[in-house]
Amino acid sequence: MKRSPMPPRRSELKQGKPLERKTPLRAGGNLERRVPLKSRSKKQEAKYRLRRVLVAELLAERPVCERCQAARSTDVHEPRMRSRGADITDPKQCVCLCRDCHNWVHANPAAATADGWLIASWDREAAS
Repeated sequence: MKRSPMPPRRSELKQGKPLERKTPLRAGGNLERRVPLKSRSKKQEAKYRLRRVLVAELLAERPVCERCQAARSTDVHEPRMRSRGADITDPKQCVCLCRDCHNWVHANPAAATADGWLIASWDREAAS
């Protein structure tokens, strides 16, 4: 779509007074939260307690990164992410990755999905 040029101004722009701040800037300010962060529910906290044990077991079981096969695995990654319905306490839905590979998976979702490191929420047969 081609746009028509701007019509010429009828009068010249006048320079007015400079802009003034009506409220002062806060220097640094108070970095503490006004409202404390909401704590996890008891149900969620119980799930994360199980998750911590699972992560420790998986990292001990699989000490080498499953993607690059070179570095020490430090992260447990769920190919079907939590936001896509993964169960964070199921060891079958977890792979052990080094930090660099884990960052790569989340930074390059299209390539990671093609390689099988991410699973779409609608892809049911890849989940099993």
